[in-house]
Amino acid sequence: MSFPVPTHDAIQAALNLPDDPVHIATGGLKAVYRFDWPNGGPEAIKAVYIPPGRTDEEMLQREQLIARAKREIEALRACSHPAIVKLGHIQPELFTIGTHDYLIYGEEFLPGESLVAQLDTAKPAMTFADLKLIFETLLVLIDELAQLGFLHRDIKPDNIIDTGDSDRRYVVLDMGIAYKMEGTQLTQGGAPGTIRYMAPEMLMPDYKDHMDFRCDLYSAGLTVYVLASRQHPYAPRPEHQYATMWRIMNVQPEKLTTLRPDLPPEICRMIDRCIRKKPALRYSRIAQILNELKGIKQ
Repeated sequence: MSFPVPTHDAIQAALNLPDDPVHIATGGLKAVYRFDWPNGGPEAIKAVYIPPGRTDEEMLQREQLIARAKREIEALRACSHPAIVKLGHIQPELFTIGTHDYLIYGEEFLPGESLVAQLDTAKPAMTFADLKLIFETLLVLIDELAQLGFLHRDIKPDNIIDTGDSDRRYVVLDMGIAYKMEGTQLTQGGAPGTIRYMAPEMLMPDYKDHMDFRCDLYSAGLTVYVLASRQHPYAPRPEHQYATMWRIMNVQPEKLTTLRPDLPPEICRMIDRCIRKKPALRYSRIAQILNELKGIKQ
């Protein structure tokens, strides 16, 4: 769905900023800008488009988008793990720009490259050390979110950046479809998320009965699998999403050790287990995975 993206000067006027921010990205119903505070640092400004509520259906969509944005902000505020982006100076507020409404707020601006860039076959394959660190980072983050009562629901290479900072190497940037396990009114229709990285149970009509941390565990395992092999087991090429969904539900992925025989077989088996189609066949405790992962050496 396309939406009216606010101009940089409109954002400046709405927030009463001393200078214009710079538009850097647009995705979903969200526009992202960079603003450099005088005598401060850079900040990412997010403007979430809130559609008008002329009909009952539009009003429901409007309420759902506002609730989703508020859940993202609540999750970012609650989670202290360094692997998640932090809120910035601009507090969440609803603005009307022209005739359109936007929920606008700030996040820290982190330099770095999305892990999607690692899928370029012209680059060297990711090392065991890097894959292990990414996997560990995602596992600890999923565990902390689960303890706070949240699911991420959109872990994928696109949402992770390599900052190059050894103290905070990999950071997840987007909590836009976070789900709070208690007190969230579930929306109608299918589960939100990126089909290619969704757990099989999330594609089922009764997905609402199966949502727990193992959904995020599947997405994290698949993310590491794709980064390691540089191929997607269910969407090897662009195709209709229903074909991808069928593959997710019915096709068994090739064993990672076959695709990356240079990696320790133990970590390949762990990742293969995380992407089992049935949640009960995955790990039941994050602590168990972290303990096993810690003992794996190249």
